[in-house]
Amino acid sequence: MTTTQSFVPAFGNRPSQLVGRDQEIAWFLQGLAGPVGHPGRATLCLGQRGMGKTALLLEFAAQAAQHGFVTAKATAGETMLAELIEGIQLGGTKHLPKAKRLTGASVGVLGFSAGLTFSPEAERTLTFRAKLSLLCQELGEHGIGVLLLVDEVAASSPPIRQLATTYQELVGEGRNVAVALAGLPAAVSSVLNDQVLTFLNRATKVHLGPLPIPAVTAYYAQALAGLGKAVKPAELERAAAATMGYPYLLQLVGYYLLEFAGNQPTIGSDTVELAVTASRQALAEAVFAPALAPLSKRDRAFLQAMAADAAPSAISQVAQRLGVSADSAQQTRRRLIGHGVIAPAGLGEVEFTIPYLAEFLRGKL
Repeated sequence: MTTTQSFVPAFGNRPSQLVGRDQEIAWFLQGLAGPVGHPGRATLCLGQRGMGKTALLLEFAAQAAQHGFVTAKATAGETMLAELIEGIQLGGTKHLPKAKRLTGASVGVLGFSAGLTFSPEAERTLTFRAKLSLLCQELGEHGIGVLLLVDEVAASSPPIRQLATTYQELVGEGRNVAVALAGLPAAVSSVLNDQVLTFLNRATKVHLGPLPIPAVTAYYAQALAGLGKAVKPAELERAAAATMGYPYLLQLVGYYLLEFAGNQPTIGSDTVELAVTASRQALAEAVFAPALAPLSKRDRAFLQAMAADAAPSAISQVAQRLGVSADSAQQTRRRLIGHGVIAPAGLGEVEFTIPYLAEFLRGKL
C-alpha cells in the first residue's frame, strides 16, 4: 500500500492544508500586519481534542515566517519560558548579519556573546522579561518580529503569568511581538479567570468547532483528484460525513482511503467502508485510550451512563441511572468537562466532545 503527505493523521503535525480555518488565519495575519498591540497579535485558540489547535498554531508559525517573524513554540509547563528563549535564539540567529553571528553584539554591560547567545553573566542574571526584551530589540533592528506560541495552556501557572505580564510590557515598549496560545476550553477558563491574565480576555478568541461537512467533501474531492483518484460524489459525501467535521478524522479517513486504494485509480464503496472502519479503530487507539486513561471508575461510569443516550444527556437522568445524588453527579460532570471529554449542551445537559466515543463505550464502534 502507498502513503502520501496529503493526509497526516498524527497529533502535533501540520497538515498540507488546513480546511475551514481561512477566517482565523486571515485575522491573525491582519494582526501581524497591523501595529504593535493589535488584538490579532494576542490570539487564544480554544477547542476540544483533535479540533486542530496545534495544527493552527503551526500554520500561524509558517505564515508568520513569511512575514518577517521568528517563531518560538513551547508547551505550557515549568520549562516553557526557557524553551521560548531558546527557540528565538535558534531561529533568529540566521537573520543577523554574518559579523554579528560570529562576534555578537554588546547590549549595555550585559548582552550577547555571539549571535543571539547570551554571555555567561547575562544568562545567569537576566530575567525572562529582560532576555526577551533584548532579543526583540536585537531582531527588531533587522526588521524581524517575534511570535511566541504556547500549546496546552491548562492552568494559571507562574510561567503563564510571567509570559502574560512580559507580553504586555513589551507591547508598551513598542516591541514587534505577538503571542498565540491554545488549550481546552474548560482548562483555559481557569487562566481567563485570573486577574493577572486579563489581557487574554481582550485577546482574539478562536473557538475551533467541527468543520462544515461540505468543506470536508470539497477538500477530499480536490485532494484525491490531484492524486489521480476518481471517486463518485456519493462516496465522497459518505467519507466526509464519517469525519463528523472532526479535523483529526479528516486526516485519518483521507489517509486510509489512499492506503486501501493502493495503485487503483478509482476509490469505490468497499474502499470507503474499509477506510471509515480503520479510521474509527485508529481513533480509539489514538484518542479514546489516552482520554479515558486518567479517569476514575466513577468518571467512567458517568460516561457509560451517558452513552445510553442517542442525544445529549440530562444530568438528572445520568444521576438516576448511577443511583447517585444530584450534587455527586454535578461534581463528576465538572471533572469530565475539565478533562475535555464532555461539554455542556444546554440547561442541565451534557454531550460527548469526541466523535464516536459513545459508540465505543457501547461496544459498537
